[in-house]
Parts: sequence; structure tokens; C-alpha cells
Amino acid sequence: MEGVRPWLRGAPWVIGAFILTLILRAPAAWLPLPSQGPVSFSGTAGHLLRGESQLTYRGQGLGTVRWDVGLPRSLDGVPVTLSLQGPALQGTAEAELSPSAWRATVQRLTLDSRALKDALAPYAIAPEGTLQGRDLMLSGRGNELESAAGALRWTGGLVRYRLGGNSYAPTFPPLSATLAPGPGGQLEAEVSAPSGPVLSLALRPGGWVDLAVRRRLLRLADFPAPEGVGDDTVLLELSERVL
Repeated sequence: MEGVRPWLRGAPWVIGAFILTLILRAPAAWLPLPSQGPVSFSGTAGHLLRGESQLTYRGQGLGTVRWDVGLPRSLDGVPVTLSLQGPALQGTAEAELSPSAWRATVQRLTLDSRALKDALAPYAIAPEGTLQGRDLMLSGRGNELESAAGALRWTGGLVRYRLGGNSYAPTFPPLSATLAPGPGGQLEAEVSAPSGPVLSLALRPGGWVDLAVRRRLLRLADFPAPEGVGDDTVLLELSERVL
């Protein structure tokens, strides 16, 4: 028994090292990434702590997501460095993950016209130009985005779209969007042109977005707008599920 006791005292370390080795070598395919739905992943490779997967949104391939898990610096969560590299979409982010929530700082995000056209194809809208974002603060639970803060900018350009059986091709000025938590904590955004606001949106639970379209947007889009009201007047309100 005397010879067994030292082994028993060292057993927790042996077991701990074994479990740690399993975690370090576990395949990334074990991650519960969604394979169906609006946002899905496929071709997952690598390990739990460092791997990659192909990201798809509504059937359109966006590119390769790569992650690198670091050592926890606090009890708030595990730090993860993320990057997304695709033919039309690039971005980098630093995230912190916990069992109950997540938050991320998107340091750089760029979508060129190919990504914008793919995303807006279901609505018969085909914009030129590039969408850019820096230092966006995001947070949520599970696969739901709960709040966001920061700014996005679209460089402007030609926008082809169809509405009511007619085709239009106006040239838009640059547009900017300010993201901020609303009164209920949900994401809200105000999209503006140099001449003033054109569109407001609010993200609701379940991936629904409420839109409020102002007369100024119709005028910039060369779409017939009612006379006798100001450009800041909201003419159309609608909801669309985007996630």
C-alpha cells in the first residue's frame, strides 16, 4: 500500500493531463456549429482550439472563418481571435466566450459589391460600392445578436433594382449607419446620407428587423415619392426576418 499511495497522490495530475490532451487534440468537427439555417458552417477542420470552417449565409458562401482560442485572462470568458477571409468579404475580430453569453470587437470589416449583391439578390437589389466597418462592439447569447455599437460606411455608387415591375438605376451618395442599443436594449441603427437620415431599423428577437423608410430614400432612389411632405417623413414601415 505504501507504494500505491504516491501513485494515488499523482493520479489527479495524470488524469488532468490526459483530459487536457484530449481537449487540445479534439477535432474542430466536434463544435456544435449549425449546418442548416440562414447562417451555416461546413467543411470544419483543425482542432477545438485552432481551426477553420466555411461560412454560408442563405446559401451564399462568404468565406473561411478561422479561430484561435487563447488562455482565459479572467472569469468573464475565453478569448478567441477570429478572422473571415472570402473573395468578397474580409474581417477580423477579438471575442470573449462564456457558457451564457458572448461579446466581440470587430476590428475590421469589408464587404465589396459581390457580397452586397449576393445578400440583396432576394430583394432584386444590386448595389456597387464597398461597405466598411471598424471597431464594432457586438454582444449576444447563443446564436442571437442582442446589442451592437459602432459605425458602418458604404462608399455609394450605382444601385440597380426592380420594384413594381419597373427597373431603376440611380447613383447614390455615400451612406453611413450608426449602431447603438435602443431603449429596450435591442440593436437600432440610423442610416444617413450627407443630406440627412434615409432609413431606421431595429433588430427584434428571432432575427426580425423593423424598417422605417423616409421620403429622402425614395428621392435618392429615383422612385416616385409623394409631394407636400418633408424628406424626413417616414413613408413606409415593414418587417423582415434576416437571421
